[in-house]
Amino acid sequence: MPKKQSIQDSAAAERILETATELFYQQGYRATGVNEVIDKSAVAKATFYKHFPAKDDLGRKYLQNLQAAEIKELGAFIDKAKTPRDRFLAPIRWILPWSREHKYRGCGFLNIVAEVPDSKHPLRKEAAGLYNNLSLRVKQLAEELMASDPNRYRNLVVEEIAQTYLVIFSGALALSAMYDHNWPIKRAIALLEQLIDK
Repeated sequence: MPKKQSIQDSAAAERILETATELFYQQGYRATGVNEVIDKSAVAKATFYKHFPAKDDLGRKYLQNLQAAEIKELGAFIDKAKTPRDRFLAPIRWILPWSREHKYRGCGFLNIVAEVPDSKHPLRKEAAGLYNNLSLRVKQLAEELMASDPNRYRNLVVEEIAQTYLVIFSGALALSAMYDHNWPIKRAIALLEQLIDK
């Protein structure tokens, strides 16, 4: 394939994905049709299907890109924290500015799960990726926290605190979307602080 054609194909695929990302997040996966993505990304139908043979292929790519971007953003936020305690609390604190930026629309991964009822559906498995990654990161942060002061944090159990963290994290995101407000996130931050400081 000539280089110019390859660049054009890449640009078209990127435009489709950018359009789909905005539409899937703002109006929902099920509510967004392939024809709308084609129209708004200004590509031919043949071009769309060349890159994404089915809507679910586009949905998987959307979730993969979203996960990569959010893991990178969260990692940078954690790296700014100076103490083990602040590093441990960084993920829950991160969702406060993140939610403001996204106007309390909620988590794109949880939104997809709500729209795809089949637990074995590939999109459901893809959507779990961010939370699986977050769970591993929180376990690492919990171990770091406990090692920083074994006496103070002797009552913490890594697996339990990681599971609790995920429940609080996802609940805060869901409720902030429901109420279109940041109070659930602020309460979640305070709750996690209480859990490790008791």
